[in-house]
Amino acid sequence: MNNLALYLIQAACVFAVLYLLYILFLEKLTFHNMNRLVLLLLLPLSILVPFSNTIFPSVSSKIIEVPLLEHITFEAINKQLGGIEQPVLDASFSYSTLLLAIYWLGFSVCLFRILLNARQLSILRKNAIIEQKAGYQLLVADVPEIFSYFHWVFIPKHKSEQCNSNILEHEKMHIRLKHSWDVILTEVYIAFFWFNPLLYFYRKSLKSIHEFQADKGVITNGVKTSQYMQLLMQSLEIQKPNNLYNYFNQPMLKKRVTMMTKPKSSRLARFTYVLLLPVCVLLISAFTKPIIEENLFVKTLKVSEFVTPSPPSLFPVQNGTKEDISSFYLAVRKGRTNKGTIHRGIDIKGKVGTPVLATADGVVNKASLEGNWGNLIVITHADGYETWYAHLNGFNTSENQEVKKGDIIGYLGNTGLSNGPHLHYEVKQNGKRLNPIDYLK
Repeated sequence: MNNLALYLIQAACVFAVLYLLYILFLEKLTFHNMNRLVLLLLLPLSILVPFSNTIFPSVSSKIIEVPLLEHITFEAINKQLGGIEQPVLDASFSYSTLLLAIYWLGFSVCLFRILLNARQLSILRKNAIIEQKAGYQLLVADVPEIFSYFHWVFIPKHKSEQCNSNILEHEKMHIRLKHSWDVILTEVYIAFFWFNPLLYFYRKSLKSIHEFQADKGVITNGVKTSQYMQLLMQSLEIQKPNNLYNYFNQPMLKKRVTMMTKPKSSRLARFTYVLLLPVCVLLISAFTKPIIEENLFVKTLKVSEFVTPSPPSLFPVQNGTKEDISSFYLAVRKGRTNKGTIHRGIDIKGKVGTPVLATADGVVNKASLEGNWGNLIVITHADGYETWYAHLNGFNTSENQEVKKGDIIGYLGNTGLSNGPHLHYEVKQNGKRLNPIDYLK
């Protein structure tokens, strides 16, 4: 799976777990400041938790193959080879490309909407009558209802002479609490994760908290709750809301009235927020994978008479040359973990889907997804030789299958801990790593 797609799905899952936890246990509490903080923290947490494997220390582990391959006859090999279907690479590649194109299209549409809404506000301000006030600007403009955006308060022209001071104070509370920054952050996050349906409910939850905070600020200043609620019910519903600033619609007003008349949550209810801590720890643990690198253990396999005893010498990428090698044996590199490591093989760059070849006759020891290696193939050859092919996009072979030199065993990819499409290729003899360059023709 494409690394970007995998990360986006993981981040969306983390967000879903945390947001559903908020809905179930925290949404109805009257601790509006705490709820706002929790909702805002959901965004960076969902982004960072999938990176737990690089943020937090990992524990090395071993993968041990239990079964031992027995002697394989030539007839069994023919039977096995005859049952293997060739993967349709073009369809798979087109499918991945199509999904990626749809994602970037959705991102572009969301980003365009943000810019369009911001431009509309800029035009409104440009055509408005501006009056400078203490800490904000009062703008009389062609708008259907009063609203605030950063340090601007827009007032409809038809209400400029009779704007209620309590409603104006409500908008000033939005400015003091810097709610516009929350909205901008949410809209940018939605642009990246637009495919997650829970985000649109999240946006409503956050705007509800903004309204609860502003309402509480006005009532705290001495306004009667009943009088203030009557003012709210006189607010008109905006037919075409702008997500950057709109707070006025009937469902939102109903929530605000309900919250204003609701008894305050008890102090003991504050301990409900502690529930977030173990959930966060579990999520981090779920994404903190053991490092599977030097300790990957591979069983020694018996090789039948079908295998010609010769060292691996073929270039492992079809139509590739030594000029395609992007990282050499024993080179010191810094990867995603930002830790200097010695490169134990060579990296060969190429396009995703390029055929990868067996470099000598042998038996497929391993063909599976293996942590940082991504899709990995290990082939055992005669005279104690072993070849490793990592970060593959897919397989064209299976474990325990005998292969001939030049057979297509898989396809170049970008899986595991990989920074770009390439094949990581290693050569070993009797467990000791060798320089693959010395064996390439």
